[in-house]
Amino acid sequence: MIPWFFEFSKLQYFWILLAAVALRAIPELLVPSYPLGYETITWYAPVMMTFRSRGLDSVLQSTFMWCPLFYVLMWFATVATGAHPFLILKVTGPLLFGGLAASFLLFLKRGLKLESKVAFVGALLLIFQVAALRESWDRFRNVLALIFLFATLTVLRSNHRHKWYAVGILAVLTALSRDYIALVLFATVVGFAVLEKKGYAMSLLALAPAIVTLTFMMYPSTFWWNYAAGGAPTFYSETYLGVVVDILLIFSVCFLPILFFVVKGFRRDRLLDPMLALLLVGSFSAVVIPWFAVPGYQRWLILLVFPFTVYAVQGFERFRLFDQRRVRMLTAVVLSFMVLGVGYSTGAFSYVVLPSSWVPGSLVQSSIAWNQIDDVKAVLLWLNANAEADSSILAEERFYGWTLIYLPRADDDISVVPYGAGAAPTQALEKALGNGSSWIYLIWYSNSSVLNFRAVYSQNSISLFQYDADFG
Repeated sequence: MIPWFFEFSKLQYFWILLAAVALRAIPELLVPSYPLGYETITWYAPVMMTFRSRGLDSVLQSTFMWCPLFYVLMWFATVATGAHPFLILKVTGPLLFGGLAASFLLFLKRGLKLESKVAFVGALLLIFQVAALRESWDRFRNVLALIFLFATLTVLRSNHRHKWYAVGILAVLTALSRDYIALVLFATVVGFAVLEKKGYAMSLLALAPAIVTLTFMMYPSTFWWNYAAGGAPTFYSETYLGVVVDILLIFSVCFLPILFFVVKGFRRDRLLDPMLALLLVGSFSAVVIPWFAVPGYQRWLILLVFPFTVYAVQGFERFRLFDQRRVRMLTAVVLSFMVLGVGYSTGAFSYVVLPSSWVPGSLVQSSIAWNQIDDVKAVLLWLNANAEADSSILAEERFYGWTLIYLPRADDDISVVPYGAGAAPTQALEKALGNGSSWIYLIWYSNSSVLNFRAVYSQNSISLFQYDADFG
């Protein structure tokens, strides 16, 4: 049995919030100078570096197509505190993860009507899973949207007389936080109404403002993606086989530890069924119908952690692990997941050893290795001091954010031309040449050779290469 001080309803939220914040804060404390995460430094930090000189209207306008709510909140945090964006991001990650854990606990207790002790163990199980920790690593807009999603679904299952107004408001906040999380919400709410055979009209009416908001933000042409033709680069390749292998690896590292309990605890639920159906289609359509697959299988795969956690804790129930005589067995199972989660969060150890396109080996990582950051800064400062006006620098995605932050002349008289992770700089080079740049540079690893580029300055593991059509 869960100790009495954990069973008290309000204390449960406190302990879950505290555990999630502490677990996510540990890796941030281990690397105090820079924020964790790939997108954190690639997309969030560079935008936030401009906030002190911009008004709210400017931020809202420039980020609206990216789902602006997170950026608006970060603008307020930056203006109100005057703190460096790196510090704000390091605090934001743990707080968002804590909010997600508390929101999920609320959903388990009031949305799915699970027993208090079962819901508590379910929320605890979520916190220490690799998939949930990976989502919190740098997908801050996702985590914010998920907080609103579970709050919406909890309200949907209530009998409050004003619930449809609340559903409408929370759905808009979800859409403003992240587009495809809003799609999950829409599918779940409408699917629930269909399965319940009531409230269909009210569901559509409540969701209408969020649907309109999302329509203005989304680019419809990007919704479908042809994987077989190489629409989505992965760690392995753009081939069908490479995508299949990547999907299997991501699924394995995220869910093999709980899969046995998931299978045992699976049962139909009118609220979870529509969510699960959409996530499975998004995760595996690239395998079944690659010529007409839902894009971004990596994103949908990670989200399976939420219904899977529900099924897993229901599997605990079916094994009667919540019985008084099996409390030690329950404790041992939960502690085993906690150990795995702590190891992954801190980087002390991790079973995530096979490389995939989406799951890092641990949370103690950024877009580049920590011992390379000073090298990148030195190379960029050299370029800033020595480059002629009207130059361009080609920056692969993992170097893009660092270049914007540590190259003072970036996008002033030195144009920064980004290109996708793992891709060749060919298209970026063509763009720079088309823009008429007289000098074109590439920031990349020192032990590499790039056709038509020669190294002009190196700092340990990082080098600056200059374009020379006759070289190579």
